[in-house]
Amino acid sequence: MQTAKAIRRATAPQSERQPVEARFFHLVWLFLLMSFIGLVGETLASFVIDGRWESRAGFVVGPFSPIYGTGAVLFTVLVNPLRSKSVPTIFLASALVGGVFEYICGWFLEYRYGIVAWSYASQPFNFHGYTCIGMMAVWGAIGAAWTIWGLPRAVALVERIPETMRTLLTAIAFAFIIADAACTLTALDCWFFRMSGNAPTGIAQKFFAAYCNDTFMASRFETMSMWPVLAGR
Repeated sequence: MQTAKAIRRATAPQSERQPVEARFFHLVWLFLLMSFIGLVGETLASFVIDGRWESRAGFVVGPFSPIYGTGAVLFTVLVNPLRSKSVPTIFLASALVGGVFEYICGWFLEYRYGIVAWSYASQPFNFHGYTCIGMMAVWGAIGAAWTIWGLPRAVALVERIPETMRTLLTAIAFAFIIADAACTLTALDCWFFRMSGNAPTGIAQKFFAAYCNDTFMASRFETMSMWPVLAGR
């Protein structure tokens, strides 16, 4: 009953909307939840559009796409404080946050690893191909829907985790996220090293060459194209 009342308060009309309280505990689980839901949604959408199943995973371990989880956390931290504002204001703030985030991600992948995971170079009003006005509008719609409608429901779902177990489970979940992210970045770095024509050297290089080899990486990150010549490092 309290959860239902909290949702009704959080999704009230603008005059009654208030920011949703989201602590570190919530952010950890929102990241995992939306990383999973985002991956499922993108995988289904790509199947409908392209007619075949593709791996859209963003981590080397688990069914997660961290771009969606990070986006949810950014919207929660940066846009949620504007919940009491008008929908156009929330939309514009979400478009800006999402556009800057996508630009940074695209630039980082290309500069660090020579990876082109997406490109808007053919779209009008694009910013170096990393994002464009049209995609920023999509981010605006997603961010507004998340901030006004999705966030309070997601927080209510996370609140179902028993209080007596929250600290332990959250610590385990956070440790998993950090470890998975570190392994993913290292695996990409080793993949870049091999794709540049170098033989694996050292413990880390040989470990990832054995357990995250070229075949695994190309299959796991199926929609990414690595071109070491594009990297700026």
